Amino acid sequence: MNKILRWNLGTLRVLALPASLIASSASAATAQQVSSFGNNPTGIGMYLYTPSNVVSRPPILVGVHACHGKGTDVCVQGSPFAAQADKYGFLLVCPSAVSSDGCWDVHSNAVLTHGGGGDASGIISMVDYVVHNKNGDASRVFVAGHSSGGMMTNVLVGSYPDVFQAGAAFAGVPFACFAQGSVSMGWNAACANGNVTMTGMQWGALVRAAYPGFSGDRPRMQLWHGTTDATVNFHNFGEEIKEWTDVLGVSDKPTTTENDAVRATWVRTRYVDSCGVVRVEAIQETGQPHNLVVDMANAVHFFGLDGTNPGSCSAGGAGAGGAGSGGAVAGAGGAGGNAGRSGGGTGGTGLSGAGGEFRGSAGDAGAGGVAGAGGAAAVLGGEAATGGSPTQSGGSIGAGGSSAPAMAGSGAVSAGAGGGDPPGCSCGIVVGQRTPGHEWIGWMLLGALACACRSARD
Repeated sequence: MNKILRWNLGTLRVLALPASLIASSASAATAQQVSSFGNNPTGIGMYLYTPSNVVSRPPILVGVHACHGKGTDVCVQGSPFAAQADKYGFLLVCPSAVSSDGCWDVHSNAVLTHGGGGDASGIISMVDYVVHNKNGDASRVFVAGHSSGGMMTNVLVGSYPDVFQAGAAFAGVPFACFAQGSVSMGWNAACANGNVTMTGMQWGALVRAAYPGFSGDRPRMQLWHGTTDATVNFHNFGEEIKEWTDVLGVSDKPTTTENDAVRATWVRTRYVDSCGVVRVEAIQETGQPHNLVVDMANAVHFFGLDGTNPGSCSAGGAGAGGAGSGGAVAGAGGAGGNAGRSGGGTGGTGLSGAGGEFRGSAGDAGAGGVAGAGGAAAVLGGEAATGGSPTQSGGSIGAGGSSAPAMAGSGAVSAGAGGGDPPGCSCGIVVGQRTPGHEWIGWMLLGALACACRSARD
């Protein structure tokens, strides 16, 4: 069975992280074999690729090879995986299978159970090793692979949703598909040939059964498949979509469909949640065989490893997050509250001080939450406005505390209200508007004068 990847460096996009995120290093990129990394029930091998520009707290990408392969196929300079590590400074972990055909176990109860052992447990130990010994960022761990590696990507994301943020499976099969029916020499012909069909709910139940106690956010999934794949039938692509849309709680009907995506004749569908976050993305490589294009640049973008932010949803609505800081003489304005992931809570109170230049915007009320208070009143005038009132939809945005000039009445210096996100989302931050530059200087001078007069009276 031909499992050789066709590296396609022409699809790599040139993107760069800010220089401040890059830790300088004069050494060249290295691929190191790690012989002892923790619990390893099946004795699989580990390689670690460290780019010369590794960032100070690097994200981790697990790159899983195909059948008849080994870890050094992925952890080699110039591979699509290593090229992206070189570009963005993350660490690349490359497991190496030890089975007779170089394929991964993706069918046993051990790998389909959280903490159950098998090849999957060894890979999780590799991630733990990098987190604890190489300062890897445990909150930014991703996995990608082709063919058997794509199957293992599905397994790892399903059995260990607490470890991975997202996965990209190239020419894989759904989680637990190889466990349906008979398996010979690690190969399930029925699944590979596209003869296993289930509903999304049935597929999703298999994933949830792998870790019944898990209640956190599950990893996002990107799926790739060639329409003329004669090794892993294209039928599995549709089954994967049904499985992961069910698991991630989005419709299996595409939110968007893009023709000629990535390349001419290819089709990309996206499945988006109510917060606008792409939970599942599927790319059909029209006319491509099993040795399809492994576009790691696109996968890295989906992960957010290129410096972009895929977005996130939280349980409670988020108010305007930026606290408006006051001028040098005038005190700080009120800061808007943030309901956060807990589903509500009180907004932040404004900082005290004399007539701040900015007005803090109030926090939204989350579902059942309490509206946040606006900024505090100015010392010599100015009114404190209350925050947003709670509603069933998550609370409206109230005006933050207005600040007045030092010797004025209740007129606000800045009236910019912070906007909140839709209920349940924490996708954006809005800051109260600032007064024009010349007016700001004037208020500073008036504030200084008022403070001086008051000091003289005292």
